[in-house]
Amino acid sequence: MSKNTMSKTLEKQPSVMRTVSIVSAAYIIMVLTDGSTLSFGIFLTDFADALEVGLGVVGAASSLATAVAHIFSPFGAFMASKIGYRKTVMSGTLLIGCGFLASSQVKEAWQLFITHSIITGFGVALVYTNTIAFVGLTCDRHISIANGVTLSGTALGWIMLPLLVNTLKAAYGWRGSLQLLGAIVFHATVISQIVFKIESKIVARSEEKTENDKFLEDCDNGDANEDINEDKTLTEILREYLRLPITYPLFLILIIVSNLIVIAFYGTLYHLVSSAIKKGIPEKKATLLMIIYGIGSMIARLLNGIPIKLKWIKTRNLFAVALIIAGVSSFVLPFCTSYLSVVLVILFIGLASGTCMPLTYLSAREIVGIDNFPKALGMMLFTTAFAVIIGGFFTGWIYDVTGSYNVAFFIMSALFFISCFFLVLPNIWFRCKKNKMKNDDNVETVL
Repeated sequence: MSKNTMSKTLEKQPSVMRTVSIVSAAYIIMVLTDGSTLSFGIFLTDFADALEVGLGVVGAASSLATAVAHIFSPFGAFMASKIGYRKTVMSGTLLIGCGFLASSQVKEAWQLFITHSIITGFGVALVYTNTIAFVGLTCDRHISIANGVTLSGTALGWIMLPLLVNTLKAAYGWRGSLQLLGAIVFHATVISQIVFKIESKIVARSEEKTENDKFLEDCDNGDANEDINEDKTLTEILREYLRLPITYPLFLILIIVSNLIVIAFYGTLYHLVSSAIKKGIPEKKATLLMIIYGIGSMIARLLNGIPIKLKWIKTRNLFAVALIIAGVSSFVLPFCTSYLSVVLVILFIGLASGTCMPLTYLSAREIVGIDNFPKALGMMLFTTAFAVIIGGFFTGWIYDVTGSYNVAFFIMSALFFISCFFLVLPNIWFRCKKNKMKNDDNVETVL
């Protein structure tokens, strides 16, 4: 890289205070938006009683909100490219808050699917993708740490919001507490208005080689870089989305890995409490397992970027280690007989999930480059929408068929190991090809 290019790259980096303010704001926004949305399950029994429907109906509304958020993630990235990250994130936070307020007034089950599944879910699509993308674009120098800290906000929401909501429910009832939660979410709108300014110095850095480029060069397939034009039609942007897995083969593999991971983690997470109760663990102790999972996830999300930043380990290798830990933990879970052993295993699963989630996004950024990162993030979330839905359903279906969670957890464990295999498969293939080329060269030399 030339001196002029190096100086331009350094000029694009925000100050330390600016980086801290961006990451802190993103962290709080994640707590208030994604954390509160994923904690919506606190109100499931209240909705079921008030609307006189089964838990399956209100549970579907909650899961569908996450699916909607994933499906519309590419649109969130497109919207940010047109009106900017600040306005897009502000719009999303307003939709989430309004979705909570409207949900507190529903009288029929179908209304909940509109207020929470669609309005709140669409709001999360605008906030989640663009918050991560904005941090990825502005905090390039400290991206591994900034990415992990930002995503740890979701885990803190899992831990703190249930406690807050239970306190509010005791004082104001479940409808009143839901209204207050919606009002609290509006604070994210103010934060994004203050902090999420568009950085004029954020421009394309096509000089930097991505992980995918290096892999293709090693395989003698050329460079995959493309010129990036800012003003594009929706059709052109859609074509770019569809070309990403073709242009970047490693990104296609990452999409497969992310889908397997989502099925395995959601399939395990949604049934932690139920499986513990089936083991004979009291309901209150079983409920605490969700907090243990959240604590493990938060710790891992906060700390996973440090060894990468210090260059102790590569992103891909740490990712593989986390998948192995998740696979072993899920496999061991059915054999746990004491409450302490269950807690330890759940803690390891939380640590593994908290490591895998940030590294999925960080890997995508390393593969496609900083310019294509927002689109890659949106597409990856879009492809995992169906996996989010089937994760919890598949584990429940296996239990209904077999009468035990053991088989389901064994399958989840297998999915983690398969994900690890796909993650390291390109390196295995490249090393085999490299060794073959060396052997051919040696044969030619001997001849």
